Amino acid sequence: MSRRLFVLAALATLTLAGHASAGCALDVDELEDLVGYKIEAVKTVSGWIDEDDGKVGNEDDWEGCRYKRRIIFDDGTSLVCSSYRYSSAWGEQEAVIFVRHSSRKVCIDDEVMDVRNW
Repeated sequence: MSRRLFVLAALATLTLAGHASAGCALDVDELEDLVGYKIEAVKTVSGWIDEDDGKVGNEDDWEGCRYKRRIIFDDGTSLVCSSYRYSSAWGEQEAVIFVRHSSRKVCIDDEVMDVRNW
């Protein structure tokens, strides 16, 4: 019963975050990894930069997280990937940013990735 309540509460939270559910549909196991986190922000990805090799992507070309990849949002802020998670998506991508103390995670294209401030 408590697991069902948790899932319902988590889904309600994502739904209340606006259009975040369109870019961050998670299953129960992924939601369990977010216990204790709160939604810090919902943003639109405007591009990304791999600082080491100079590779750049725009808002229509999401390729997931690679170590040290900087994700740039439409409000000018950015986060840096601290984990690897392959993903490939075309078109505008919404990002849900989760925070717990100093730990941050971002969900883009239904994938949760570890990130840090830039």
